[in-house]
Amino acid sequence: MTTPPDNRRLTTRILAYEFIDILSDMARRRGGDVIALLVFTGVWTANTRHLRGVSDRYATLHDIPPDSQRRPISDADLASHLCLPRPIQDAYVESLIETGLLERRAGGLVVPSAVFTRSEMLSDANETYSRLIGLIAQLQKVGVPMGESAPAAKDDARVMLARPSAS
Repeated sequence: MTTPPDNRRLTTRILAYEFIDILSDMARRRGGDVIALLVFTGVWTANTRHLRGVSDRYATLHDIPPDSQRRPISDADLASHLCLPRPIQDAYVESLIETGLLERRAGGLVVPSAVFTRSEMLSDANETYSRLIGLIAQLQKVGVPMGESAPAAKDDARVMLARPSAS
């Protein structure tokens, strides 16, 4: 069996570029604020995290998990997950609540299922899907193995990036 080439640096470049490009494009479509998009996405993905491995329901474009399937996330857990300072996050949360994109419920924050029935949200889901398929094709084109055949990471070197001080 041939050992696949080590494409980790190339993969990182491609993924980082695509991540920033997708995030920026989505933010532009929603008023140009990347942090608002990050907070919004942080909440809805946390609300439905328990459904990630479920492939037989809530998988199609119009099969949106109902509010009864959404699990609230606390403000503290959201801040920890997103690595955002609370004063910044709190301002965005309040703004998103005012616009009806978030609700504060018992247990924390929720993006109501009705938000995802909006035409712009369905369009965003289509765009995200299309971009993911393109990303996978791009990675395959440069020889990055996919799935179970992908080699485990080796020579792991961990580096911490310093957070800029608030001073």
